[in-house]
Amino acid sequence: MEDQAQENRLVQRALTGDAEAFGLLVSRYQNLVAGVAWRYGSRREDVEDVVSEVFLKVYRTLPQYRPDHPFSTWLYRLAANHVLDRARRARKERGRVEMPEQVEDPTPGAGADLEADERAALLRQALQEIDGRYREAIFLVHVEGRKVEEAARILEVPEGTVKTRLMRGRAALRKILTRRHPEHFGGTA
Repeated sequence: MEDQAQENRLVQRALTGDAEAFGLLVSRYQNLVAGVAWRYGSRREDVEDVVSEVFLKVYRTLPQYRPDHPFSTWLYRLAANHVLDRARRARKERGRVEMPEQVEDPTPGAGADLEADERAALLRQALQEIDGRYREAIFLVHVEGRKVEEAARILEVPEGTVKTRLMRGRAALRKILTRRHPEHFGGTA
């Protein structure tokens, strides 16, 4: 709760034109925005641009922030929407659908089993193919480890909707993976 109070003070100072307060918000949350950009499919070389674009948007829309929710939740949603909009614009400009760069999972160690690595790569690829609403819920809950309640706040939907999206997203993933890769996901996906 103290963190939220401190966030709110920084936001209030930034709204009055205090550049130092805005700078503190940027330095505190730039890694969060970069992580969102990366997980939502931005190419490695575009992440820095995305972070800058998001904080420009934050600067312009900061008066719309409601302090009854954590600033980080509002920022996460803003960043996710920005990355998704940016990807849509890029696809439109290119005139074709392009798969985002695959997200690398840094957790497996050097001795990780090759089959587990292959299964993880196939899962990440399948994740890019499911409905964006389902992918968002799965990313928030299963990849980032957020609680359903927090995912619901970020997505601005009821908790039941998040649970439904998780269930449907897992079913869509299972269908893709068992159909395309039965040798890896025969009955376990």
